[in-house]
Amino acid sequence: MATKTSILVRPANATAPAGATMPVPGRRPRFSAARTALAVGVAVGSLALGAAGSAQAASVATWEKVAQCESTNNWSINTHNGYYGGLQISLYNWRYYGGTAYAPRPDLATEKQQILIAEKILADQGARAWTCSPGTGLATDHSNPYPDPTPAPPAKNNRVIEAVEGGALHEVYTDATGTWHDNAVPGTAGGIDAVAFSYNAAGQRVIEAVENGTLHEIYTDAAGAWHDNAVPGVGGGISALAFAYNPSGQRVIEAVENGTLHEVYTDAAGAWHDNAVPGVGGGISAVSVQVKPDGTRVIEAVENGTLHEIYSDTAGAWYDNAVPGVGGGISALAFAYNPSGQRVIEAVENGTLHEIYTDAAGAWHDNAVPGVGGGISAVSVQVKPDGTRVIEAVENGTLHEIYSDTAGTWYDNAIPGQAGNATVLSFNLA
Repeated sequence: MATKTSILVRPANATAPAGATMPVPGRRPRFSAARTALAVGVAVGSLALGAAGSAQAASVATWEKVAQCESTNNWSINTHNGYYGGLQISLYNWRYYGGTAYAPRPDLATEKQQILIAEKILADQGARAWTCSPGTGLATDHSNPYPDPTPAPPAKNNRVIEAVEGGALHEVYTDATGTWHDNAVPGTAGGIDAVAFSYNAAGQRVIEAVENGTLHEIYTDAAGAWHDNAVPGVGGGISALAFAYNPSGQRVIEAVENGTLHEVYTDAAGAWHDNAVPGVGGGISAVSVQVKPDGTRVIEAVENGTLHEIYSDTAGAWYDNAVPGVGGGISALAFAYNPSGQRVIEAVENGTLHEIYTDAAGAWHDNAVPGVGGGISAVSVQVKPDGTRVIEAVENGTLHEIYSDTAGTWYDNAIPGQAGNATVLSFNLA
């Protein structure tokens, strides 16, 4: 069994990167933002997934009462406050609970689809996830909103990989049938050494890339056209980077500039900033970052071959701690959280893939991934809602998909139809 506590996703005060002012999305008149929370579970015996929450449900009528308070029953509302749709679900939680299988944002999904995702949040967190729940019956109504057989959202199985092949950017992806495609990204210059990839709130691809040591932003517009723009005001000498959005939707890039960690970010006005991260050691060769719901950053970094965790607190102070009990010789890594809120790092140690993770007590573990080939030079990871991991890795220049099933068995398959000579990559589930 797993025990749970809750961390509210929407804090009273969130912090922006040093030097930036991050607007805190406040309540609007008549709208009360849903404070959906992440579960922090206790995994027993392995890195596995927290147990399911209490069995709760609510009828459509009850959900519509909640929506009346949250959004005046406007299921397509987007007031740009960070919360969307009739039940004011944050984009972070929409993605976390599998909503992107329906639409990129809650306000773009149907009422039924929003309720199906809200049911997952309710089962995991209870009625207190919505500030509007008192008086609606959400805490006591245990009805199935859709008693007819309604399939759960499909697993986010379509993969989109931004890979560098021979210095040129390629998009390697699966279609609805599971077939792989490998297409060069049009209009993109060559000489790419590093990439980091995420989706923006509109579901468009945004890639931060190093082109001949200079930071570029490569992205698709609403029409699907690609653009490649140098990021203004950013120093050169960049060798590695990682990228995520903060809760306000601004870009936060952790970049290694001449071995030193810099935070490159946009402020609320869209201006770019490039600040050295204070109090962090040098000799950094690889980074991976996650932005927490309160806006603080957690970075897993390789410093002179050793794994370090670099993080900020809500006061904006930075810390740099060596990760205890982890082997050396690390050359590449990727980092994500599992559904229990524990860190999962896929690291390349002397060419071999290792999974480094924290257990429920906060202790670190470093295990070689069984059944995986050697010669790995680059990795990117996503953790699915069921806690299984999907890793895209470069093995001797060839792209491989390494993944676990729910029984904990690992698989390592070469990706069919993908050209070789890959050097770096970044990956998201579509």
